[in-house]
Amino acid sequence: MLYKEFGRTGKIVSRLGMGGMRFEEPHKTEKMAEVVIRAYELGINFFDTAPSYCDDQSETIYGYAFKEMKKPRESFYVCSKTMEDTPKKIREACMRSLDRLGLDYLDFYYVWCLVHPDDLPKRKKNGVLEGFKQLKEEGLIKHICVSTHLEHQKIAEMLDQGEGLFEGMLIGLSVINFPLRYPGVKEAGKRNLGVVTMNTLGGGIITQHPERFSFLMKKSDKSVLDSAIRFNLSIPEVTVALVGFRNVQDVETAVESVNRFQQMEWSEIEALQEHIAKVQHDFCTQCGYCSECPADIPIVRLMDAYNYKLLFGPESAIDRLKWHWWTEDIKSIIEKCIQCRHCEEECTQSLPILQRFKELCEDYEKVKKK
Repeated sequence: MLYKEFGRTGKIVSRLGMGGMRFEEPHKTEKMAEVVIRAYELGINFFDTAPSYCDDQSETIYGYAFKEMKKPRESFYVCSKTMEDTPKKIREACMRSLDRLGLDYLDFYYVWCLVHPDDLPKRKKNGVLEGFKQLKEEGLIKHICVSTHLEHQKIAEMLDQGEGLFEGMLIGLSVINFPLRYPGVKEAGKRNLGVVTMNTLGGGIITQHPERFSFLMKKSDKSVLDSAIRFNLSIPEVTVALVGFRNVQDVETAVESVNRFQQMEWSEIEALQEHIAKVQHDFCTQCGYCSECPADIPIVRLMDAYNYKLLFGPESAIDRLKWHWWTEDIKSIIEKCIQCRHCEEECTQSLPILQRFKELCEDYEKVKKK
């Protein structure tokens, strides 16, 4: 297993982290706890979870596993999250997580799910930073972190709004959306924050469609999983790549991939991005050149959802917008389009963006009727 210091915290964490969102039988606590225990046995010491994960069972599974492990508390690190924004509610959420996890403190606690640029300013007005500081002063959490879905340069402003309290950042990053998210990862690195990547496997897209991403593989790779993990761990600013494990076999396969890890040169990372832009003609590579929309339409997010439509169908695209981007009324957003075609003129792949808008609206109406 590979290890790295988490930002400026002094904590040495495994570069492969366990995400607690994929347990295949979440209501079988003892069986799923075996997944966590096996991860620890193979060298993983970074465990990520949150309320609501896996039918709200994830924290309970972890708690049972930690009890069964009977290992020193300082030998593993635990993260959880809250979207609450008042000191009282933040405390209640933290205490509930600690109770489920069977722990006295959380190593990393996240201000969770910042999706829109005004999310953090709104929460700050309600006292979110004060609430987190109080928990840290009392020793209930060790490090204040932030989880975000923001893209491009929006993350720099968000980190500045954290008033220097954030010591780590969780962000979705994979070879698919590298142009979208790397600017934010770079900003976190400048501030010496620990950077944890979720959706390391592109939300499962990469491993579920190996034929589409076979170009990522080297001769030494046993599967595209090796390639996806290698890509994220080769980015200098990345501390931990999270992978959600369904079962023990998933753990063992991912750990084997990390044990075969070979660092990529930066020139290789750039070459991959150029290749994706050339060969994935119908797939939005999230470069962001279309983002300056006169009507303030979140084009990159809509095209990200369209990627899911291409791979999994219309309902997946709508779910992506609703649950990842927190954008539910898609039609009202797209109807703001003034048909200027600025986005299509700027698109480096010449994608028919306005036609895709139309399709997403039609899909939204069909899904809504079900």
